[in-house]
Amino acid sequence: MAGSHLDSQNPGGRFDGPAGVLAALEAVRRIGESGAPHDHPIEVVAFVGEESACGMTVFGSSVMTGVVGPKEMKRAIHPPTGKSMYEAVAAAGGNPARAASCALARGSLKAFIELHIEQGPVLEAERVPIGVVDRVVGYVRGKAIFRGVTAHSGGQPMPYRRDAAMAAAEFMVGMERVVRRAPAGQRVTLTFGEVAVRPGWISIVPGGATLSFDLRARTLPALKRMLGRMRRELARIRRTRKVPGRLADIHVLPPCPASPGVRRALIRGAEAAGNRWITLPSGGVHDACRMAALCPMGMLFIPSVKGLSHTPEELTRFRHLVQGTEVLAAALLRLADRRVRA
Repeated sequence: MAGSHLDSQNPGGRFDGPAGVLAALEAVRRIGESGAPHDHPIEVVAFVGEESACGMTVFGSSVMTGVVGPKEMKRAIHPPTGKSMYEAVAAAGGNPARAASCALARGSLKAFIELHIEQGPVLEAERVPIGVVDRVVGYVRGKAIFRGVTAHSGGQPMPYRRDAAMAAAEFMVGMERVVRRAPAGQRVTLTFGEVAVRPGWISIVPGGATLSFDLRARTLPALKRMLGRMRRELARIRRTRKVPGRLADIHVLPPCPASPGVRRALIRGAEAAGNRWITLPSGGVHDACRMAALCPMGMLFIPSVKGLSHTPEELTRFRHLVQGTEVLAAALLRLADRRVRA
């Protein structure tokens, strides 16, 4: 099976996801027209909800692997509207109550391959058209919530304040220092994508603050160490600023290594077509990581111009789409041979 997802961030680009779906369709078309013999059928999948607005990523592949069902869909809420993923699926014409019927059994697929744009600058900088992914990093996502004391901005002297916004700011800067000191090989990143202060008036010392965070690393021990550092940083800020903070809504997706057999098939496909390739990790989380619960998985990257993604300026050159599709087709055909192990 090969494929990717159809949706992206808002605002996003045209290549994050759809490039992999179209490449899979074209690869299967080429294989069919060539008449090349193969033992296993080759399927294409187009997932939805990879970048869900309801706080549930890799939604489609999570349903296909049985990780998400009706109960989880009812708990996933779209903040601006208050509607759940369950309601959204029903409104789109689906039957969320039958989500379990979409789940595939472990071992029902021989392998899964996802072609994706790199969403980073490495391939373009190295002038290499193909990246063979060795692993997808894991992540911890959640919120850091601070509870201070609301006060008058002019009447409350600085030494007496318990400012939740400043506690949140100190936490962000402190954790940035920690992450920057992490070993480069661990590929640790930390992003605070949303910041909200309460009550949100210019003349009021904030009594509350909430941060969303996205912590990523190559290994599960590295993720756990960083999560421990976050808790120690919260404890330190509580002592110094008298503003308690806590972590909430924690969601963990462990790192996911690519299958050696699928990687070999991709490398042979690249070399057969005369394409240069390198091995690299995926800093982004993809549907392939969920599919690894069902079968061996692999990913190949193609270059992103200037490394840009999750923006309307996102761009991948047509020649790289063609090269990636050729490699994908060759790898799929090789894995469809019953004598080849995935």
